[in-house]
Amino acid sequence: MTPSGGLAMNIVLSGVLQKYAQYQREHSLAAETVQEAIQLLVGRFPAMGNVLLDSAGHPRKVHRMFLNGHQISPEQVGQCVKQEDRLEILTAIAGG
Repeated sequence: MTPSGGLAMNIVLSGVLQKYAQYQREHSLAAETVQEAIQLLVGRFPAMGNVLLDSAGHPRKVHRMFLNGHQISPEQVGQCVKQEDRLEILTAIAGG
């Protein structure tokens, strides 16, 4: 447990998102759910909010999230996390 009472988890950002997090790839945050971790990350790096979240505060569909190597959908962000869990947030690349 961390001093705030949440569990320390690690968030790993893809290259595109690192731009909004002072080019730091990994972040350790105290959170109890995936959603809380995302909100804390955006709170720490407000410029990331418009890129990562839609107007309702949900992760944009262009991002893929993997919790401990397993893909989770935007509907699963309420999922609880454990200490040392790893959330990877990747941005899908499209083009022709």
